[in-house]
Amino acid sequence: MKQRYLVLLPFILFFLRSSNAPTLHSFDIKKLSGNIHLTLKHGVWKLWQEKPVYQNISLDLVCNQGKCEPEVWGYAQKFNQDVDHQGKLEKNNLEKLTIEEIKTQKSRQSWQLQITINIQTHPWNTQVSKAAYIIDLLPYKDKLIGSYQGKYNEKFLQGSVTGNIESLWPVPIKNHKNLIPQEHPRLVFRKHQLSSVRKFIETPEGQAIIKQLKISLSKPIYYDGYVPTGGYHASGYCFLALINNDKNMANIGWKIVRKSMDNPGKRLLEHSPIVTGVALAYDFCYSLWDKEKITTVTGWLAAQTEQLVKGDSPKNGWNSNAGSNWNARARGAAGLAALAILNEPNISNDGIYHYLRTAERNIKRYFTTAIGDYGFGSEGDHYTTEPLILTVFPFLQAYSNVMGKDLVKDSPAQWILPHYLMRIIPDNTKLNITAYGRHRYYAGSALFATGLVTLPKDFLPGIAPIFEQYSGLQGDQTFGINLPYQAPFILNFYSKNNNYNSKSPIKLFNYNFVDQQKGFYNFRNQWKNNDDFVANIYLKKELIGGTWHFPDAGSFRISGLGETWAKAGKSQGEWQGENVVILPKSSPWKTSKPLFFVSNPDGSGIVSLQTNTNWRKNSKPPVGIAGLRSFAVDYSQASGVPGLFVLVDRFIGNNEAEEFKEKIWIMHTAGNVTVNNNSFLIRSENQATMKGTFIVPKSVKITTEKTEEGTKIIATGGQEFFVIMTVQKISPPSLKITGTGMTAQVEIGQQKISFDQDRIRLSTINP
Repeated sequence: MKQRYLVLLPFILFFLRSSNAPTLHSFDIKKLSGNIHLTLKHGVWKLWQEKPVYQNISLDLVCNQGKCEPEVWGYAQKFNQDVDHQGKLEKNNLEKLTIEEIKTQKSRQSWQLQITINIQTHPWNTQVSKAAYIIDLLPYKDKLIGSYQGKYNEKFLQGSVTGNIESLWPVPIKNHKNLIPQEHPRLVFRKHQLSSVRKFIETPEGQAIIKQLKISLSKPIYYDGYVPTGGYHASGYCFLALINNDKNMANIGWKIVRKSMDNPGKRLLEHSPIVTGVALAYDFCYSLWDKEKITTVTGWLAAQTEQLVKGDSPKNGWNSNAGSNWNARARGAAGLAALAILNEPNISNDGIYHYLRTAERNIKRYFTTAIGDYGFGSEGDHYTTEPLILTVFPFLQAYSNVMGKDLVKDSPAQWILPHYLMRIIPDNTKLNITAYGRHRYYAGSALFATGLVTLPKDFLPGIAPIFEQYSGLQGDQTFGINLPYQAPFILNFYSKNNNYNSKSPIKLFNYNFVDQQKGFYNFRNQWKNNDDFVANIYLKKELIGGTWHFPDAGSFRISGLGETWAKAGKSQGEWQGENVVILPKSSPWKTSKPLFFVSNPDGSGIVSLQTNTNWRKNSKPPVGIAGLRSFAVDYSQASGVPGLFVLVDRFIGNNEAEEFKEKIWIMHTAGNVTVNNNSFLIRSENQATMKGTFIVPKSVKITTEKTEEGTKIIATGGQEFFVIMTVQKISPPSLKITGTGMTAQVEIGQQKISFDQDRIRLSTINP
């Protein structure tokens, strides 16, 4: 058996030892630490039309200097993306040796693992088949490569293995206290923290939060709709019952919980908030309800955990794709419910633990798929932030309390609040953004109310003071609380974090905030008030299958001096609802890639993108077109104004083809617009203005159209566009134009502007 297994290994060794390959080194035991992710080619199979079809399977281990935890998880997306397969590490050859032996054993070049995995073909199929793999791995650069042999469903399997080692995620929490049997509360805060929470409630901040909690409890309860609120209200009553030891409040909470359990959501999307609220209420009221109530809710939460993890039929709208807000909502709620009842008597705790880990893995996949490396969500701002506040942030906080591990630190999740902070334009006490995606809004201050308690402490000095200024005692005193369940989260945050030094978010997060993974570029000039300038552009680098996405490749937003100059149009998923150039006889571009990016320390910057190519169907020779857009932001005031914006659009391919010839430049705005020849002027209520001047086309035709959101500016008349826009409180500056067309050079004050092939040039950035 062993000889058959090693058939592939000599070939790998031969290839890597060839003259063109780097020299192999023996394993450095210290490098075998963290999350180890292995992919086995064709490691599972199933019958399809009576023939075996082979698929890859990934295996995830957690190791510390070569000593690996016994628990192994497998995932074969194409085999069945709805199932995570649980297994164990049977044998690890490095565990036979001491660290010193491995350090001195120079000839050892392979790492051998023996793993068994319980393979489940469908989440609702209780039948499990065991797969066994023996794996040999070699170090190659910063990766792992090798081969495996195994057996699954009576078939012998062998093939190649590739792997990588990543930082440990989730990160263990230092000095974590393990739960004692049936310890409650445990989700928002632990039982040993209850006294400090009660003490903090007596402070002015604590009293204001309780006041806002009671205001939210006075609002109507909805047991249906997209966000049923019964469970959330019950959690509010149970929290008050806990801190005041008030059984009357606990009984009110029970009645609402009972009614919520009797009114499940019509789909898992709507059911998830119900489960989240009931889990929180159960945790707060645990010591005040009798055994019968506790047993009833424990069993109900166990059943809902299973349902939310296993999913539903697509006929009921269920979407289990990793990047979907459905997945985030459901698996966040499932994880929270599992954490609420973990190790309770009279339930299958092995099953609950399995569902908990499955929910955790789904949330991790959501973060790495839907959320970019600096916090931008590919489904747009509403569909990103709603599941975060409803289920995901509560799960993250509870996971750290119960499991003693931090799912936020060193992950995309830690950048969500900084991302939104750097996009916010405050308006009195409102924390507004110019949104992308469906519905054109986001969770607002509630995002911070539920998320601050999970944020790494290093980020708090730049975020918490602004939240306090606008939503705390210095602001509207709502503390971001829209629904009752949010109050305990922000209360717990304040009770633990009342001694931090304020720091400018600009110094902490910089003027330019760029999400490279998704292609989102944010340019900010300062963080002071509603006069701040914030401009951004979304390249839409990734198109995630099975999720919401809009035709916003290259769409931009501009705010400053108290006005939104470039905003989104109506949320209909239509091309003309974005600030782009549309080709009426063609379809929207799906994605784009960055060609160039440069930034200045003052927040100014330039980014260029190129879209994918749209092809005429079945054309021979191929007929297609791609868009090139360059966007420049200048806050240097070299032009004499606080905000200068330049936009250039060119097109690569068959510009004269019938379906590609007509081009329409569009920008949506909130202000009043007047047109004069080749320019438009937008005037806000505070008398600030934006003047836009078209250098190209020479014979541009500018029109306007009233919309539900404001005004749409439309420009036609050419195949290319070169637009300069200035924002000011005084009269717009004059433009000195030398030359014509795309090679024209423009001077505004001390600023010189030109376009060079694929990028705008500004004399203050890239002369």
